[in-house]
Amino acid sequence: MKKSIGDNMIPKGWSFEQGLELVKKAGYDGIELWLGHVPWFQMSTTDAQVSELRRKVENAGLVVSNVSTGLHWDTPLSARDPNVRAKAIRIVERQLETAQLLGCDAILVVTGLVTQEVPYNEVYQRCLDGMKQLAPLAAKAQVRIGCENCNSEQRFLLTPREFWTFLNDVNSPFVGIHLDVGNIHDTGFAEQWIEIHGPRITRIHLKDVLKKRGRCCDTVYTSLFIGDNNWPAIRAALTKVGYDGWLIAEMEARYRYAHDQQFYDTAADMDRLVSGRL
Repeated sequence: MKKSIGDNMIPKGWSFEQGLELVKKAGYDGIELWLGHVPWFQMSTTDAQVSELRRKVENAGLVVSNVSTGLHWDTPLSARDPNVRAKAIRIVERQLETAQLLGCDAILVVTGLVTQEVPYNEVYQRCLDGMKQLAPLAAKAQVRIGCENCNSEQRFLLTPREFWTFLNDVNSPFVGIHLDVGNIHDTGFAEQWIEIHGPRITRIHLKDVLKKRGRCCDTVYTSLFIGDNNWPAIRAALTKVGYDGWLIAEMEARYRYAHDQQFYDTAADMDRLVSGRL
């Protein structure tokens, strides 16, 4: 397995080049690029500028592990407004385009949001329609769409079987699950999700979660091995399904001081997980 971390973790005020140097020194193999979340990678970034990002990544001795975005939180595929849905589709199309330019074969998509105003059945059908529209584009690009399990925040596809049914309904080898092992805190156990989805996992986000604390703070998510995830069981599940792809650090609780140290500490934690010394 290879290690990556998001460019959205690069400390504010740092340049992309400074961030890449830190990622390499800390021992990562690649970097996850977040469309719309960093100044150097926006919807308005041109193809030539994206190609320049790839050059900088490769010059730093890294590769792009995947293209992610959180733009769908404000522009969901499940919106009732067809204009919003069209914008959401365009975001995914741009992810596919930039993934090709960046030389990677996977993107992350937040599929849909269940709210009091927009109920589950509507969200399901719109997300299904959206994925069926996008699947042929992904196949043409040879880039897999990983639908992220943002279980509690989305209130959607809350169990591994629900997610399995959704992927069956989409029925494309180019639409799978970008599995976040921290996001399962209210709805089951990460190791069981891994075993159920196996080859449909496009990428894995790593973070820990304080399951028993509730939402008393800005986030329940924390660094590896601090929270309540069963890491030996997660590691065993990865072995059982033969997952040998990218592990991507997504640390939501940031270090207050010594921001660069979090990169080194997280890389060491990931090495420990891969080695199985838990």
